Amino acid sequence: MALAGLVCALLNAGAFLILSGFHGITSPVFVSGVPAVLAASAFYIYSRFTLLISARNMWWMLGRGGVRWVNVLFLCVAALFFLPAEHNDPQWLRMMTLQWAAVALPLQILGLYCLRRVAYRLNNSPSSRRAAVFFGMGPEARKLAMRLQRSPILGIYAAGYYADEPVTVRDGEPPTPKYLGRYPDAIPRIEAGEFGMAFVTLDDEKEKPLTADLMNRLYDSTSAIYLMPESPFLGELSASSADIAGVPLLALHETHMLGLSRSIKRAMDLVIGGLMIVMLAPVMLASAVAIKLTSPGPVIFRQKRYGERGLPITVFKFRSMTVTSGKEADGTLRQAQVGDKRVTRVGRFLRKSSLDELPQLFNVMSGSMSLVGPRPHAAEHNEMYRRLIRGYMLRHTVKPGITGWAQIHGLRGETDTPEKMQRRVKYDRYYIANWSLLLDLKILIRTVLVVFWDRNAY
Repeated sequence: MALAGLVCALLNAGAFLILSGFHGITSPVFVSGVPAVLAASAFYIYSRFTLLISARNMWWMLGRGGVRWVNVLFLCVAALFFLPAEHNDPQWLRMMTLQWAAVALPLQILGLYCLRRVAYRLNNSPSSRRAAVFFGMGPEARKLAMRLQRSPILGIYAAGYYADEPVTVRDGEPPTPKYLGRYPDAIPRIEAGEFGMAFVTLDDEKEKPLTADLMNRLYDSTSAIYLMPESPFLGELSASSADIAGVPLLALHETHMLGLSRSIKRAMDLVIGGLMIVMLAPVMLASAVAIKLTSPGPVIFRQKRYGERGLPITVFKFRSMTVTSGKEADGTLRQAQVGDKRVTRVGRFLRKSSLDELPQLFNVMSGSMSLVGPRPHAAEHNEMYRRLIRGYMLRHTVKPGITGWAQIHGLRGETDTPEKMQRRVKYDRYYIANWSLLLDLKILIRTVLVVFWDRNAY
């Protein structure tokens, strides 16, 4: 991961700078040139070092990290011995190299140790630790369950498995997790959101009707869904390869926004969100005054929507419509449309410029939303679309956002057909599966540009 590369770069370059200061060296070659080479080398070598969350133990990871450090040592030697002639004293360079190695290697090992401990704590925090359930229990499933048990750093524990009957384990085979019952017994617990991960290994012909219903229930949940390689139930949703504890899987839906990544995203929300509140405070105050002076009713519109894991949240917006129920004669909630007479004059400007969304910055600061993520929909619309679109609820795997991947691609405004909502869900699931900090920053920048010529807001 890039964080490991950054930490290792700082430690190796820092060790050389400490030695240079100890020896009283002020030459730019030693205080900038060599440390720069070491930093770049260490970052390149460790930027893909993903063993922080490996299924192996700590000592194995540290050993592999030490082996990789030999490459940094080689590049350090090369950098020192290719110095200009006035600095190229072989005896002195050997002493400098040995001293640097004696300081840098322990620092390197300590840095990797601390990163792994941090990863363990974050992955096992209440917000990241996930319960995994198995449907079917074949040899690969038993192997994965055993490795999950031996790999607590992953923050995943095997809650058990469902099958027509308990599996008989022969001598020499990995043990099975707890037997939870037959497949229908899983449905109430799926609907209750008890499982964060589901591994589907069913492949028996006689179980296909039951499995189809089970998969529909999973698609209507917020669980990460994985198929073991032998499973035939890909459905119409795209699958990608995944690897957990060394066992290859097919991922129908997953997110890497967990543990350390989740904490980094939250830190970005707090920093950027806090700055935006300070910078946009005059705009929000002016908007609130304009709403209050031009139409009766509250300044802030509150609405119940679905948040992360399908849990209800209250979303704030500047009120842009007259105070009505907003429902049709049959009781259904009506979305804003082009030329909607319920929208006030001030509200039309706020919606067109997206200023009506600014109060959601306080949702971000409270933790119920993020700056970037799938847009939350009204609870009534959620209930309607989850029945019409398979996999709709999977977009609630992560926190909803003020803006998102779908919005910067023009999928904003009224969704008057299931096809439009299906496109939005497709973009949301792409974002969840491909999240990165750079993608969030890209979306934020493009959102600012889109606001100035968005034709879909009214």
